Amino acid sequence: MNVERTWLYSFAKVLLKFLFRFVFRLQARGLEFFPKDQNCILLSNHISAWDPMTITHLYKHNEIHFFAKDSLFKNKLLAAVLRKIHAFPVKRGETDMKAMRHAMQVLKDGHVLGIFPEGHRIHGGELAPIETGVAVMALKSRVPVVPILIRGRYKLFSTIKVSVGEPVPLDGLIGGTADADTLNEVKDRFMRALQALANGP
Repeated sequence: MNVERTWLYSFAKVLLKFLFRFVFRLQARGLEFFPKDQNCILLSNHISAWDPMTITHLYKHNEIHFFAKDSLFKNKLLAAVLRKIHAFPVKRGETDMKAMRHAMQVLKDGHVLGIFPEGHRIHGGELAPIETGVAVMALKSRVPVVPILIRGRYKLFSTIKVSVGEPVPLDGLIGGTADADTLNEVKDRFMRALQALANGP
């Protein structure tokens, strides 16, 4: 794993520590499943724009590179800040090959990738189908994929519950042909992992 320590990201972590101490109540379990010495994909459901900050606060081993919707990068100042904290744009609702190539390079360079495989925010606690591009990246990168389930509503003094699961086993799939059946099986395994966390305490 290529460990990163940048000043703006570190400063943001300090602000997040304050946020989750005095604004939101955070309950987290399964943090021991985060790989300590290996880069990985952090795969989470998506209920709010606050989700990347929640994961950033909980994951201590490295800095995370997150996909972010391309509309956020239209403002030059905001775009500069987002890039400084490793976010990169993705076009939602379509296959964005440029974003996928960037994500694969992030993993190849030994960094950590944060991704919301549903492609957009889902309210009400439901899980949406996982996009195929996520399965492709998991197979090609061969890094651990750690499922994360976030529940709750981001309101003042509200409780946010986060469950982290063991890396999703992709035995028998990595190294094979990434055909439609294989990709569907990868997506099914990711969905089952997230659903298991959703059904937990």
